[in-house]
Amino acid sequence: MQAHKRGILYFKTAVVFLVVLTVFCISANGVRAAGPMIPNSFFLENPYSYTGFRANVEVVDLDDPPGGVLIMNQYRVDINLYQNLFGLYAKFPFAGVIDFGPDSEFNLTEKQDDYDFGNIGIGGKFALLNLDYLILTAGFEVILPTASDDLGAQAAQAYFRDFVNFIDEAITLDPYLVLGVGSGMFALQGNLDFDIITNADKIDTIGIINTGGDDIELIIEYGGTASITPPLNLPFSTTILVEVLAESTTTFDDNFTAVYVTPGLRFGGQIVSVGAGVQIPVADNEVTDFANVDFLFDLIIRFGS
Repeated sequence: MQAHKRGILYFKTAVVFLVVLTVFCISANGVRAAGPMIPNSFFLENPYSYTGFRANVEVVDLDDPPGGVLIMNQYRVDINLYQNLFGLYAKFPFAGVIDFGPDSEFNLTEKQDDYDFGNIGIGGKFALLNLDYLILTAGFEVILPTASDDLGAQAAQAYFRDFVNFIDEAITLDPYLVLGVGSGMFALQGNLDFDIITNADKIDTIGIINTGGDDIELIIEYGGTASITPPLNLPFSTTILVEVLAESTTTFDDNFTAVYVTPGLRFGGQIVSVGAGVQIPVADNEVTDFANVDFLFDLIIRFGS
C-alpha cells in the first residue's frame, strides 16, 4: 500500500514538472485589462479574475526529526464572469511525504510515505474599486472538509501555511480583501484574510499545534507582494517578486505567528505564465523547527482574457 502511494506521489510530481518544463519557452505577449497590472503572487489571491487553470508543486525539505520531504500540490480552476472584475473558482489541494519519521510527535517508529487529498475550496471575488493605478477586491471562500487525517495531511498542517486546507471535519469560512497598486513596471499587493474555522472542536491536530478544542477558531492571514516587470527585450514578460506571508492564530491555546518569505520569478504573458521561487519560513519555532526551505514551481494557463 505504501509503495502504491509512493508511486502516485512520484507520478503527480513528475507530471507537474514535465508540464512546467514543456511550457517554459512558450511565450505570449501580455495584454492587461483596464486598471493597474498586478502580477500573480505565489500564495496571495490576485485581485483580478480570469478563466483558466493553475497547478503548482512544492518540495519542502524537513528538519530532522521527522526528516524527509513534504510534497504539496494544488490544482485550481477559475471562471471570469465579468471583465476580469468578477469571477468564481475552485481549489483542490494535495499533500504527501517521503521518508517521513521516525518522530514521537507523529507517533512514528519508522520512515513512511503517504499522499493525501486536502479540503476543496470554492470561492468568488468581485472588484469593489478599479482605477488606473489601484484595484480593491473583496472575496469569500468556503473550504469544505474533504481531507483525510493521514500523514500527508498532518505534515501539511505542521507546515501551517495551508493549515485550513488539510484539517479534517471542520468547515472554514474565509472572507478576504485584496488591494493592488501599480504604476508602469512596479506593483504592490496587500491581502487580508480571516479564516473562521467552524466545528473546530472536531479537529484532530498533531501535538505541536494545540487549538484548544473550541467550537470556533480564528486564523488571520495577511501579507504582501512587491514586484517589478522590467521592459526587457524578450518575447515574454519577466517579473521579479518578493512575497511575505504571515498566519497568526488568535484563539488557539498556544498562539503563534508563522511568517514565510518567498522571492521568485514569473515568466510568460496573457496565455501562459510559469513561476519559480524559494519559500523560507522565518517564524515561529513551531514551523522553523519543522521545515527548512520550500522549492516551488507553478503554471497558469488562461483561456481568453
